[in-house]
Amino acid sequence: MEQLRIEVIDRVYAAVLAAKTPAERIAMASAAHRTARTIVRSRVLQLHPDWTDEQRHREYLRRLLGHRADRYLEALG
Repeated sequence: MEQLRIEVIDRVYAAVLAAKTPAERIAMASAAHRTARTIVRSRVLQLHPDWTDEQRHREYLRRLLGHRADRYLEALG
């Protein structure tokens, strides 16, 4: 059985984050989320260049939302 490992943040980096304002921390999280969405969208396009835009969008949402995607996609119609 694989042993779980908890990574501890570097003290210097923790100090840098602690010095940030709440607005700066939110901006960092938002930028990271935008980057993640771009990566997921690009990967879907790379894997399925022959799909329609709607098919790719649904796959993007499925990957982004995980187990909640089905309900969301049903609501879209």
